[in-house]
Amino acid sequence: MVKQSAPPPFPDKIDRYSYRVYQDSLGGIRPGSELVTLLVGAVRGISQVFTDRMTAAGFEDIRPTHGFALTLVAENGTTATELGRRLGMTKQSAGEVVTHLARQGYVERKPDPEDRRARRITLTTRGRECVEIIWTELADIQGAWEGAVGPDGLGDLVAGLREGLRTLRDGGQIPDGMRQAWWWYA
Repeated sequence: MVKQSAPPPFPDKIDRYSYRVYQDSLGGIRPGSELVTLLVGAVRGISQVFTDRMTAAGFEDIRPTHGFALTLVAENGTTATELGRRLGMTKQSAGEVVTHLARQGYVERKPDPEDRRARRITLTTRGRECVEIIWTELADIQGAWEGAVGPDGLGDLVAGLREGLRTLRDGGQIPDGMRQAWWWYA
């Protein structure tokens, strides 16, 4: 009988949100997973930087999803259904985001003048102030990436992601709900 080695221990926690990734026995990322691993790492890092900066700016209850939702509220308001479509999430999930933002004073719900059954979500003064900070922080985060990889490197990264998203969308390799989200068309 061949003695099997014990499974690796659960990865060590390296901060309050992340765990070290268990790498294969060769000590590297498994072949074919580097793109996904790097994209997930980049998104998590950017999300944490964004959250930390929003907290430092006095908006401790704003996470990336909330920030994106706020930036997608039109000047004349947006319905939860439209916001959900723009974010690539269900109406119910968008409703939860809106409820959070309304409780925190970033948005308010008003009757829709075109549809009595619908409510329009509009930004409050606090919401508009937050959106200005969001745009500033996102530009700064993008600037940091440009500083890290250079203008050509950032341009190539953005162009490659746009082309990849476009090709996957056109090839039907993106779920229907996601294909409707605004960011697949960037």
